Amino acid sequence: MNLLAIETTGAKASVAIIDENKQIWEEHCDETLNHLRLLMPMIERLLRKCKLKIEDIDGIAVSEGPGSFTGIRIGISTAKALAQALNLDIVCVPTLKTFAYSVPEEKRILCPIFDARRSQVYAGAYVWKNSETCMQLVADGAYVLDDFLEQIKLVMKETSSMELLFFGDGILPYKNKIEEWTNHQNGIDFGLTVSFAPEELCFQKASSVAALGYELWEKGNAQNLFQIKPVYLRQAEAQRKLEEAEAKRRTVHE
Repeated sequence: MNLLAIETTGAKASVAIIDENKQIWEEHCDETLNHLRLLMPMIERLLRKCKLKIEDIDGIAVSEGPGSFTGIRIGISTAKALAQALNLDIVCVPTLKTFAYSVPEEKRILCPIFDARRSQVYAGAYVWKNSETCMQLVADGAYVLDDFLEQIKLVMKETSSMELLFFGDGILPYKNKIEEWTNHQNGIDFGLTVSFAPEELCFQKASSVAALGYELWEKGNAQNLFQIKPVYLRQAEAQRKLEEAEAKRRTVHE
C-alpha cells in the first residue's frame, strides 16, 4: 500500500508517501505560492526518493481546505487528474485536523488557526484521547477570533485542560491578541497555559496529511474523483466582489 498525499492549502506546497507500515517520506519546496509549477516535479522527486513508479501508488490523499482558495483548487485538481489517469480513489483530508497529527499527545488542546482576512480566522480545536483517537472539540469554521476563543473557554471546562497549543499562519497577525486574552483569563482564573507551535510544526505539511489520510483510508472514506470537492468554509473573495458588483449594478438599474 502506497498512499500519495498532496498539501497545497498553505503558502508552501509539499507531498508525501505513506506505506502500509506507516513509514512516511516527504518532499517540500521553499518557494511560496508557486504550487502549479512545482507540484508535479515534487511528486516526481518524491517517487525517485522512494524508488517507486507512479504506477506503484495505490491511492491519493489530498488536503481539502480551508486555506488558500487557489492552492486548494490546485491540489484538488491535481489529485483528480492523477486519479483519473491511474484509476485510483481519493481520500479528502480536513486541513485543520492535520495539525493534530503533528503533535499526537493528550496533554494540550490543539488549536490550528489560519488568517482568513476580513477580521476572521479559519479555526478548529482538537484533543487526543488515549493517544489513539483525535477528538474534535470546536467545529472547523470561519470565526471572529474573539468568538473562537469563547468556544475554547467552553471546551476547557468540559475537558479540564488548561493547556493550549496554537498552530498556523493566523499566529502572525493574532499572537498578541491571543496573549492578551490569556493574561485576562489568568487574571480571573489562574492556570491557563498557551504556547505557539515552532516553525517546523506551525504550517501545513503533507506528512500530516498522509498520516490522517491513511487513517481515513483504512476506515473506508475513499471516494472516486467525481465525488470529491474542496472545502472553503467561506465564499472566495473574487466571487464575493463579483456578487457585490452585480447587486450594485441591479440596484442602479432599478
